[in-house]
Amino acid sequence: EPLFARESDKVTMEAEALDSGVLHTLPDGPQPGGIVVVGQLLGYLLAEGEEIGPAQPIQVSAGAPALAPPNPTAPPSVEERKPGTRRPVSPRARARAKSLGLDINSVPPAPGSNRVVEADVLRFAEARTSSTPAATSRARKVIAARLEESFRTPHFYVHAEVDAAGLAKLRDELLPVLLERDGVRLTYNDLLVKAAAVTLRSLPQVNCYWREGTVVPLDTAHIGLAVQTEESLLVPVIRGPDRLTITEIARERQRLVDKSRSSGLQRAEVEDASLTISNLGAFGVDRFQAILNPPQSIIIAAGSIAKRPFVIGDAVVARLTLPLSISVDHRVIDCAAAAQFLRALAGLLESPMGLVV
Repeated sequence: EPLFARESDKVTMEAEALDSGVLHTLPDGPQPGGIVVVGQLLGYLLAEGEEIGPAQPIQVSAGAPALAPPNPTAPPSVEERKPGTRRPVSPRARARAKSLGLDINSVPPAPGSNRVVEADVLRFAEARTSSTPAATSRARKVIAARLEESFRTPHFYVHAEVDAAGLAKLRDELLPVLLERDGVRLTYNDLLVKAAAVTLRSLPQVNCYWREGTVVPLDTAHIGLAVQTEESLLVPVIRGPDRLTITEIARERQRLVDKSRSSGLQRAEVEDASLTISNLGAFGVDRFQAILNPPQSIIIAAGSIAKRPFVIGDAVVARLTLPLSISVDHRVIDCAAAAQFLRALAGLLESPMGLVV
């Protein structure tokens, strides 16, 4: 079972127990929301009834810089996570947690105690509040550093207006079917993810990135999806969507979005994407240019699907369209290849039945 969670700016990684026992934290040790250094002692994994002494029980230490100690919402010991085990809670603690809008089951007791009292609730609430600005500051610093790296990359932009009538019709028809049959809600992002992955597979010359003066080809077509959370912008990665059904993509997308917003993403869930999709359509944005997400060579910016003037034959009609733009690393992809990619992507979205059959 997990002993504690190590929180970085982007992901949370759980450290699992390698042996049976009870996690014993130290009264003067790191507290939830604090910062620990490499090699700092977090606690001991003890056998039932064992005391800390010359026997040198297993030490639980920090193994990477700037790791957060146990997540405030995580129970402090392995034993307390056993099915059917409940902590004793004082009436005052329960009342205080309710008044503060906290889940009493998330509040750990003081080290060495198995009973949650009011002081534990207050300490838990204070740790959550005090850690939020620091976490936000760290996240903004990471975003700032990546933006600076991105703007040092020589890149250009290509734009297209996609006829989205067929895409909207397909989504409207599939939405109630998949919701009833599979329990998933289909979004335009799911169709965009599928189309982007299929397009990458058909054009391997754009499925690559720049590394130390060399163009490195990729043999996968994983797609990142930009997700805005309260504190940061995260990019969870849907792996191999070119081989997944639309239902599987929708289910995986929802799982990753939920984990992003609960700060539960693992490192493997944010790595190895070939490109990123940033969709601001839900915010009423017509069109925009997204910033590259290094080391990726392409990012897709999608605006809102809305009725706009559109030429069909010799007539100008009101038509549902989807504005798309791609930002491209010019070291890796030239203008003709970028235009070919965008044209192929637009073609799939304008005739979307191929995405679901």
